[in-house]
Amino acid sequence: MLSGRITWQPLSKRKVFSTRVFDIAEITSKSPVGSEHNFYTLEASDWVIVIPVLRAENTDHFLMVTQWRHGTATESVEFPGGVMDAGESPADSAKRELLEETGYKAETITHLATLSPNPAIMSNHCHVFLAENLVNTHTPAPDDDEYITLSQLTVGEAIEKMGHGNHTHALMLSALFLYLQKKGVSVSTDTPI
Repeated sequence: MLSGRITWQPLSKRKVFSTRVFDIAEITSKSPVGSEHNFYTLEASDWVIVIPVLRAENTDHFLMVTQWRHGTATESVEFPGGVMDAGESPADSAKRELLEETGYKAETITHLATLSPNPAIMSNHCHVFLAENLVNTHTPAPDDDEYITLSQLTVGEAIEKMGHGNHTHALMLSALFLYLQKKGVSVSTDTPI
């Protein structure tokens, strides 16, 4: 184990493979003890996740989308979201994705956090937003390759289902945590878990 400095010094970076969704880069870096090593990263656009909250019968409900995920070959229940367009701000991207995937507009949109989806191998960020005071325009317009169904879950149902069945997308769990943090839900550090 090293004591002290742990920072690597990047020396060079080159693209070794490119796809429609991401590039793979080879990075040569010098370690804290002076040795050189090659690493590979996924270079992709930033993403947004939107947590849309509908208020019904004095209870908050999340508006969720279900869509097919090719990586796991399963249906996945998620908060709306997607890739940011070039030149688009995170907030504008969040509003666009919410409208495209659900047909709802948010009168209030709040940035909760910017996350690193997997800093070991990915260079991009994921911006998480809370969308409140929703207005249904009844005009969703998903991308040509998106087939989406909508559902509503209470906050309690989302907490209970997260991590099980088709609620296993790790970034959605992160977004749910940020929502609970924003709403002031906490676990005492004195409470044994």
